Amino acid sequence: MYTIPSMHQVVSWFGWGHDAGAIAAVSGIMAVVVILVPVIAGLALYVVERVQLKVLGLINDNFAYFFVNFITFPGTFIHESSHLIFAVVTGAEVTEVCMFENKEGRLGHIGYRPRGPFPIRMVQHALIAVAPTVVGFVGGYFLLQYTLKVPHEWWGYVGLWYLFVSLVDHSTMSDADLKNYFHGVWIFIPPLFGIFFVCGMI
Repeated sequence: MYTIPSMHQVVSWFGWGHDAGAIAAVSGIMAVVVILVPVIAGLALYVVERVQLKVLGLINDNFAYFFVNFITFPGTFIHESSHLIFAVVTGAEVTEVCMFENKEGRLGHIGYRPRGPFPIRMVQHALIAVAPTVVGFVGGYFLLQYTLKVPHEWWGYVGLWYLFVSLVDHSTMSDADLKNYFHGVWIFIPPLFGIFFVCGMI
């Protein structure tokens, strides 16, 4: 079973020693890495989606886009629902909810207005934007575990794989999501740095 390495192990990998300066440098790097992980994960899912489009495009280009955008509509619902839930949980004001549309390349959208002190608004922007990728990866992991480890009838496998593909196809962050994410995610660097530094010093 895979175990998460301790901060001491991470510091050792860099080979810069274990004094406060080295731990601070590694902590800064780790804080930046953590905020970039969802973006990298989203890009990986985007590549998977593009490959899927290429493969389906061998049949027909229109069919490929119709499959990814419309046949996998449960993924759109999960994508927009994750935005909605994170908006409500973080205290943003939800101004519009549209689960399905076909306008200007959008399949759905959630409108929200951040509120509260400036740091809270930054948190809202970041968490609402990254919600589809977080939900997609976490939900996809448990769905895949359930699909592979629990016996099902053939129609059960078909349904579960369909749901998994739908989830993967719509777990990326849109351009607007990325803009909002980087608008607010920097607020997390100081606490992340502090957590890593304390763990490295203990």
